[in-house]
Amino acid sequence: MSTEARLERAAALVLVTGLLLSGLAIAQALQNPAVLLVGATLSDARAFSVESAARRGWSIQEVTHGTALFEQVLEGDETDGTLVVQKLLRIRAAFDEESSGVRVSLSAEEVEWPLTDREWMTDVTGRYADNLTHALFSLRGKWDARHDAPSSLPLASSPPIMGDMTPSPSLSSRPIGTWAYAAERYAQSRGCELSEQATQLESSGQEWEEHRVFCQDGSQIVARCRHGDCSTRP
Repeated sequence: MSTEARLERAAALVLVTGLLLSGLAIAQALQNPAVLLVGATLSDARAFSVESAARRGWSIQEVTHGTALFEQVLEGDETDGTLVVQKLLRIRAAFDEESSGVRVSLSAEEVEWPLTDREWMTDVTGRYADNLTHALFSLRGKWDARHDAPSSLPLASSPPIMGDMTPSPSLSSRPIGTWAYAAERYAQSRGCELSEQATQLESSGQEWEEHRVFCQDGSQIVARCRHGDCSTRP
């Protein structure tokens, strides 16, 4: 085989590989849980989603034109007053404009030993699909309620683009705890549909936390969590 033929064959293989990877990425994006925020602009949907995540205790890590990145600690160990994060859950929201509004899709990954040489990331979108879908339906319900009554519920201003972000002082001043998300997942497994009220950290010790989770029917579940494993308080 001539050198020219080898080069043409190599170029063809690169092209086919690129097309396959692109197709896989598109297929994965289509499988991610998503909802349409009817009537929203891109900046409206982005600001609304970021505000909602912050109110639920998520750390807002990054916001770009079409994405937002949220994180929450799943496992950690406090040593000398410093929390060493062993595992965190990272949620990426993508915002795509359509003719009738903005489609918000979510993907999830678990990150073990973040920001260390042992860092390891695993895509867990499928494992968290029910939780992500529930969160999206809740987001759409809140959007519809706000969209139907704009005079009484003014839309949040759009957050700045790019860079690290944290919730405003009024949101982040309340203690959240390390395993708030684990407590909410536990409450959902017990039939609780999460309300708008953020989960509260009731008390904590060296290796445990107690969280009060508020449900839409007015009931409350107090979950005691140890390293992310939760049970109902006796």
